[in-house]
Amino acid sequence: MNKYHLTVIGTSTSWDVVVEAEYFHTTTNGSTSSDYYAFYSNGELVACYPIKRTIISKIERNDK
Repeated sequence: MNKYHLTVIGTSTSWDVVVEAEYFHTTTNGSTSSDYYAFYSNGELVACYPIKRTIISKIERNDK
């Protein structure tokens, strides 16, 4: 399981989140606001965050 350290940017504040997942992928539709990071574990979606408002600051990989 990997740990993804994120900063999510709101309209007047931001907050840090750690998501534990096996992998993630991006879903994009041109430059629209529907672009997001999707995080998965055991083939199940565990979290989604908008690309425009999310910074992946660190990835801790568990290569076991």
